[in-house]
Parts: sequence; C-alpha cells; structure tokens
Amino acid sequence: MGHIIAGSIWAIFHILIITLQAFIFMMLTLIYLGQAHEAH
Repeated sequence: MGHIIAGSIWAIFHILIITLQAFIFMMLTLIYLGQAHEAH
C-alpha cells in the first residue's frame, strides 16, 4: 500500500516540475522575443 502512495506523490511532484519548467521556458521565450523586438 505504501508504494502506491509514494508513487502517487512522485507522479504529482513530477507533473509539478514539468509544469514549472514549461512556465519558466515560456517566460524566457517571451523575454527573449521582447528584447529581440526592441533591438530592431
């Protein structure tokens, strides 16, 4: 029973990290595009 709970916690943790990475990547992309647009 314990390994099922641990697996669920790990899965939720993994999803949170993936979401966080996607968010950070999106923000960096927007910042980069904004700077590139201002440079021209």
